[in-house]
Amino acid sequence: MSRPTQFRLLVALTIVWAAWAGWSLLGRATPYELRVLDDLGAPISGAFVDRDGSQLGTTGADGVVALDWRSDTVLGVGAAGHVTKTVTVAERPEGVVDVVLTARVLRGRVVDLSGSPVAAARVATASGAGVTDSDGRFNVRGAEPGEVTVERPAWLTETLNWDGGPGDVSVTIQPFVARAVHVSGEAVRDRLPEFLQMADDTELNALMIDLKDETGLVWYLTQNPVAIEVGANFEAYDLADVVSQAKAQDLYVIGRLVVFNDPIASILKPSMAVWDSELNTAYSANGQYFLDPTDPEARQYGLDLAVEACSLGVDEVQFDYLRFPDQRRESATFDEGVSPDVRTATVNGFLLDAVSLLHPMGCAVGADIFGFITRAVDDGAIGQYWEDMASIVDVVSPMVYPSHYSTGWYGFEVPNDHPAEIVTNALSDGLARLPRNVVVRPWLQDFGYDVDQVRAQIDSTEEFGLGWMLWNARSEVTVGALGGPD
Repeated sequence: MSRPTQFRLLVALTIVWAAWAGWSLLGRATPYELRVLDDLGAPISGAFVDRDGSQLGTTGADGVVALDWRSDTVLGVGAAGHVTKTVTVAERPEGVVDVVLTARVLRGRVVDLSGSPVAAARVATASGAGVTDSDGRFNVRGAEPGEVTVERPAWLTETLNWDGGPGDVSVTIQPFVARAVHVSGEAVRDRLPEFLQMADDTELNALMIDLKDETGLVWYLTQNPVAIEVGANFEAYDLADVVSQAKAQDLYVIGRLVVFNDPIASILKPSMAVWDSELNTAYSANGQYFLDPTDPEARQYGLDLAVEACSLGVDEVQFDYLRFPDQRRESATFDEGVSPDVRTATVNGFLLDAVSLLHPMGCAVGADIFGFITRAVDDGAIGQYWEDMASIVDVVSPMVYPSHYSTGWYGFEVPNDHPAEIVTNALSDGLARLPRNVVVRPWLQDFGYDVDQVRAQIDSTEEFGLGWMLWNARSEVTVGALGGPD
């Protein structure tokens, strides 16, 4: 081979090698890792990476995805609730490539119709959620543009569309104004169609049904082991079926659960009861037996029943007799004592536990309170302190029965003769002392009164824009006092 030929061959081989080397270094895929972080430095799981519109992969819990690098790789990196970014990886990576995405933030305030802040409302988008603070303000990081839902137990749900832009969003929500009557466990079993028809024919938009009452009986079909152990499972009705029938008429269902006034469990499971140290038996006064509010098992019994009822579809669990016995001799003994601090801490602690259990399930928490508590400056010696309880529950229901006020209350010799005035005064006292925006829905007296007296209480309540519940132990409703359907 001549020297010129050899030279030409060498040049050709050099060109071929150079082309191959260039392809190897610049065109061949080289594996590397890309990590996606938010603007606070936290890894983003599920972030997507694409090239030319084709998805290459998504990040794991550590925010990392394995990729192949090619010359001047241009990538699109995005994640729900974050602004998508275009990234160019111009050089072959030596280690992990970090990409930081800016989170979209939905900010704003939730108020009621009067402009007062609404705390504890949940603000949710498709990709994130937050809860309003005491001033009604919320801040949802990682929010996705689109529909926003604002809800709070016992309030009407509000929705809006958010375009993802900056600036505060103002949302107005309003409480559900319930108008209900008491339906005893026996009445649910024997007369439910009557109450469903009553709701069709009148202004009623809710039913308050007994789950467990003052007798200690659990009226619905329960699987609760304590109720079964003491024989309290009366099994008079199927709660899920009752709720289904009520919901078919768009009725709000409140389940009344008597907590500590319980003769059955007190006698048959005395370890849970208030104990009479003098008689060495379960304590009783005026025929009432109380479970010990400071006893953990007694408290859990009520909480477990509430969770079960919520799982069966009720909208709200209303705790009644959530208090210490008001008739106490010195022989009444409690596991943790009965000082004022113990009383209030016990009742408040029960309600806090109930909220933590029931809110995630979508149920509102209500509490029945003696009527005089709206004016009392202390816990009334029973553990019910107005400001404390109203700061925890979704619904507070003072029992403002005029017949329960003694001579001299609000300047009346016979308070029972002044139903409108007693209700107005009691509610005025309570509303003036509210520590936050909470639903106040009183119990009104539907016993020993005629149509006009029952209606007078309803009218007084509605002047405040509040809902109400009529109490008659036997569920004998003064139907003539009810207005027509909306």
